[in-house]
This record gives sequence, C-alpha cells and structure tokens, in this order.
Amino acid sequence: MSSLVQKWALPVSVVVMASAALAWYKQVSEHVPDPYLDEVFHVPQAQRYCVSDYTWDSKITTPPGLYLASLISRPLLGCDTSSLRLLNVVAICLICVLSFDILRTLRQQSSGRALDQGKQALIDAHSAFNIGLFPPLFFFSGIYYTDVMSTFAVLLSYRVFLRRSADTWNIRNEILSVLVGIFALSFRQTNIFWVAVFPAALATVHALKDLNPSSETSLVGPQAIIKESWSRGIVFDPLVHDATLQDYILLGLTTGLAALKQPLLVLRTIMPYLILLGLFGGFVAWNGGVVLGDKSNHVATIHTPQMLYVWPYVAFFSLPLVLRVFLCPVAGRLPNGRMKSILTRYLTGSSEIPRPNISSAIVFMIASLAAIHTNTIIHPFTLADNRHYVFYVFRIIRLYPTVKYLAVPIYYICAWSAIQTLGSQVKNEATRASVSGDNVVVASFPKRHASFIIVWLGATTLSTVSAPLVEPRYLIIPWIFWRLHVPTITASSSPSSTSPIESAYDMRLVLETVWHRAIHAITGYMFLHRGFAWANEPGNIQRFLW
Repeated sequence: MSSLVQKWALPVSVVVMASAALAWYKQVSEHVPDPYLDEVFHVPQAQRYCVSDYTWDSKITTPPGLYLASLISRPLLGCDTSSLRLLNVVAICLICVLSFDILRTLRQQSSGRALDQGKQALIDAHSAFNIGLFPPLFFFSGIYYTDVMSTFAVLLSYRVFLRRSADTWNIRNEILSVLVGIFALSFRQTNIFWVAVFPAALATVHALKDLNPSSETSLVGPQAIIKESWSRGIVFDPLVHDATLQDYILLGLTTGLAALKQPLLVLRTIMPYLILLGLFGGFVAWNGGVVLGDKSNHVATIHTPQMLYVWPYVAFFSLPLVLRVFLCPVAGRLPNGRMKSILTRYLTGSSEIPRPNISSAIVFMIASLAAIHTNTIIHPFTLADNRHYVFYVFRIIRLYPTVKYLAVPIYYICAWSAIQTLGSQVKNEATRASVSGDNVVVASFPKRHASFIIVWLGATTLSTVSAPLVEPRYLIIPWIFWRLHVPTITASSSPSSTSPIESAYDMRLVLETVWHRAIHAITGYMFLHRGFAWANEPGNIQRFLW
C-alpha cells in the first residue's frame, strides 16, 4: 500500500490539477472570449512575437518572457487568445510538480536519508496540489497574465538552489543557477529578490552554520552568545518556536560577525547570485530604471505599510493552517466529548504554542502605527478602478480613516499566527506506527529556524515596499515560499491506528483544499457572471478580479 501511494500520489495530484485548471480555462474562454483588462496589452504583444515582429508596446512594463514562451510553444498551442491562455494551464500543472519536488527535497535534506514512506508522498502531493489551488494564482491560470509563468520560473530557481546546496561545489550548478535566474527575471523584475537575494542569504547562513555547527548554542545571555560568535564564528539560530525579538537581533549580529570572519567562504557561496545582481544592475542602468515601457505610472517609492498587508493576506488564505495556533490552547480546556475528539484529531502531533511576547507586540504596534500614519499610500490606479477588490478596501479606509489604525492589532495577530504556524513542531521527531504488523518510522517535517523567517521577511519586504500599488498578485510568491515551509504532520501521536492514512494524515490539508476551492468559486463566479458596465462605456462589460 505504501509503495503504491508513493508511486501514484503525484500523478493523481497533477491529473486533478489539470482537470480543475482546464475546467476554469473553458469557462473563461466561453464567457470572456476576447482579451480582458491587461490581456489587451499582453495578447497583441504575444501575437506580434508569434509572427517575428518584436515591436514593443510602451504600455507594457514587464520583460518579454511570457511572449517568448508563447513563441516557443506556438507549434503546439497556437497564438490566438484562447491558445495563449492555455500556456498558463500547463504552467499551473508544472507548479504542482515543482512544489512536490521541493517539499520532498526539504524533507530529504532534513532527514539525511532517502524518503520511502508512501504517507509522506501523499501528504506532500496534497500540499503541492493546494499550492497550485492558491486562489490569486489559480485564478490567473485561465487568463493570459504573467503571474503563473513567473511563479513557475521562481520555483524552478529555488529547486536549483536546493540542488546546489545539497551537492558539493560544481561549476555546472553555478552556471545553472545563473541561467535559471535570468529565465525568472525575463518574466518580472521583482523576481530578482527571490532568485538572488533570498537564496544568497539562505546559502550564507547555511554555509556559516555548516562550518561551525553550533547554531543551537547552550550559552546563556546575549553577551556570551556574541562573544562566542566573535571568537568561534558561530551563528546563533534558534528554532522559530522558541525565538523572541532579542533572538532575532542576536541572529543578525552573530551572522554578521561570522561572515566577517569568513569573507572568502561567503563570496564563494553567493557568487552566482552576485552575478545575477550585477546583470540586473546592468539592465537597470541600460534601461534607465527598473520598469520597462510606461515608467511615469510605476515610479518606485517607499511604502512600508505593504509589510503590514502581507500578514492578513497569509492568514486569510491559509486559515485552515493558522487556526491550529488558536485551537491548541482551547482543546486542552475542553471536557471530554465529541468536540474535544474532533479538535484532537485536527491538532494531532501539535506541540504547545507559546504565548505572544508582550515586548514584541508593543514594538510591532508602535512601528505599525508610525508606518501607517506617515507612509500610507493610496495609488491613483487603486481609486480609479472598481474592478479590483482592493478598491473597496481602500474606499472604506478613505471614508473611515481611523480604520487603518484600528487594524494594527489584527496585523499583529495575523503576523504572530503566521510565524507560529511556520514554527509549529510535531511532538516527536519520529513516531513508531503499527502498519500491517510492521514498525514504520515516519520522519517529521524539518524544523524551522529563525534565519528562514528573517530571510523570507527581508525578501518579501524588498519585493513589496518599493511598490506604491497594493496588489494581491504581488504577494503570490511570498505566500508560496511561506507555504512550502509550513510543517505538516506525518505521524499520529496515537500509534494504535491501523489505517496507514489515518495514522499519518494532516486533516488541515483537506480543509485547505475546501477553503481554496470555496474562495475561487466565489471570485470565479463574480468574474464570469457578475459583470457590470461603466456609464462612460455602455455595452462594455467590466468584471471583478484580483
């Protein structure tokens, strides 16, 4: 049974994903056969490329990767509007495959051995499927936008990074890292933060920790930790589950000190990413800016509240996952009964959730209030286009300005729950479960260290705070990297179960599938069937979308 599940988990996941994406694609093609919104620019540009006409539309601000991909796939898919949209159906299926491969690689690197448990394959295939179903991403699998192909390219770059970090130094891996990074940059300029800065920072921390493997130091007190880092070059990198605000500061200080002691190691580790940054800098200098085409409406600025919006975004779309951190304290106080039994099954394998840190909460809220008061930006495009859901959010803020300040506690709760969900631990590293009379050891998902939070948060900040426009699409890649690293339960705390699926399954994944499908059902219905017309464009149907 185990080997059968392992063999067919991914193919079944991809087939179901392809069926869902094709069904959505057919509905869009039936109800919206002509190019809509940004497709008005993308489709004609791609069709020009298909006939070897490389004249550039100045209104397009992103690189031509999407159109080059359509040119390459023209013999198979064609270049009419419907055929161009089909490219994203293929890409969403490839994202599912890549996500599965990344999840398996993360497990294998954590355990240090080959993975042969079918239950783990089933859980990872389900997680990969849910990533493909992520509503702001899946929605655009039926429309000719850059988001799906851009996401695929970034995930491909991350897979190359994981392969590079697992192997000994190899010139082919270095070259491949650069080439795949360029491929990702051909779709969107902000991908530079995910294909260069993000992996470079992770690789640096990993290299320094491998050189002096004392990241979970037993030393007590900040001064002792800093002294040890200065003398031995260690990196203080506690688990997310245990980290406080002081620990994150110590992580930054000790990483800097360790890097100063090993500059050649750091340089060798990040060389391919430095090359990518150099090439990107050359492009910016040649182009006269980051944005292609219409630069006047896409001027980079500092927009710090963007880093507040990311937290409710993550918490909302991952509600079935983050609920665990709120339900764990409740479950222990319930009397024995059906409700407690259901919650216990839902919370299988969970460790105790630490309470919010008061000092961290105060610092977060003060910084948030300052950012909101001094730096809230509402882009003219946001106020001018009622086809996007963000329009209605900011209309409320304009009508009731105090709302943006009252939202600060919500930002903190969402941030705390998102970080604790990443740092949640299974009670036992390995649990022996009786399956068909055999003892099977099922490894847990790798524990998350504070360094990942810092690096992920830094890359998310760099990719969002320079954008004055608030767009749910801008947070697709940050969410996916967060989701790829959320621990999933691979073993029940109760070894008495005789069902291989029951003893291993994380029920949050089922609820996540239902949640994502429900969100897409609503937004898909609004897009297809709740069209409206503007007074100045009678007869031209406008549609709601992300």
